[in-house]
Amino acid sequence: MISKLPGLIDVHVHLREPAGTHKEDFYTGTRAAVKGGFTFVIDMPNNPGAPTISAERLEEKIALSKKAVCNVGFHFGTNGKNLDEFSKIWDNPRVFGLKIYMSHTTGELLMSNDELLINVFNAWKCQKPILVHAEGERLAFAIELAKKYNRKLHVCHVSLASEVDLIRNTKHEQRIPISAGVTPHHLFLTEGAIMKPPLNTQHDKEALWQGIKDGTIDLIETDHAPHLRSEQAFGVPGLETALGLMGLAVHDKRLTINNLVRLMHDNPRRIFNIPDAGGYLEVDFEKSYTVAGPYETKCNWSPFEGWTLYGKIKTHHINQAV
Repeated sequence: MISKLPGLIDVHVHLREPAGTHKEDFYTGTRAAVKGGFTFVIDMPNNPGAPTISAERLEEKIALSKKAVCNVGFHFGTNGKNLDEFSKIWDNPRVFGLKIYMSHTTGELLMSNDELLINVFNAWKCQKPILVHAEGERLAFAIELAKKYNRKLHVCHVSLASEVDLIRNTKHEQRIPISAGVTPHHLFLTEGAIMKPPLNTQHDKEALWQGIKDGTIDLIETDHAPHLRSEQAFGVPGLETALGLMGLAVHDKRLTINNLVRLMHDNPRRIFNIPDAGGYLEVDFEKSYTVAGPYETKCNWSPFEGWTLYGKIKTHHINQAV
């Protein structure tokens, strides 16, 4: 049976342009997105050598993204020293949030100075969410700052059972507005790839699935981070396999199709106030396929090579309206 789904939304991708175009660019990355059923993706700011931390750099990326074949938004970045730039980009309709890196990551935007972090949370006087890469004690600190300054907080790529517990307590017991995302690779892998945050144990994986089930985790985000295999860098490509992996979860009865739509369209759109682009997919969730190249992503590999997935896209309609 064919199911009709709204075009999928990924709020966390790294399209690598302008500084890493040997492994991805706006054209190849959005081709990968379209192949995976996404009609809207939001690009992250931590491009090594060219982070999106000024209005000028943002406009450069917007101009470069004209080659994209689906809708693209952007998260702004900060090193704690660009607070004067915030008011210049708040009202830009292509900006959907501020990304803060509080735990080790690739790039130049790691913020370990607590005073700078306090200044950033204070200065972001905007209804658009603050997104954090924060693990362990750093996540607890981010939650504390969001509560103090009344900021919307989104926790990216949750990977540990302890983090699920902290977010659950924050959302359901303390009633603090917070959202959280999880990647397909943290849901399905415990080895075979290197990334930040790292892959963890089977116990952590099961805690992530439970977090989806009870509403602690709000959305699927691929953290699509392409690099060449020869680089041995952190991150994996994920746009082309996310739907099939979640389709596998539907096949294994971990999710319903309605759950999938909530995680990959409804909640991302609501949390980040994303306009309706009007696209849709027709997907056969009873049809299996094997992950194999060639891929649309320029890096041309997948950590799920050879896996049997479910959710073959029969037709997709993408309107570039944003």
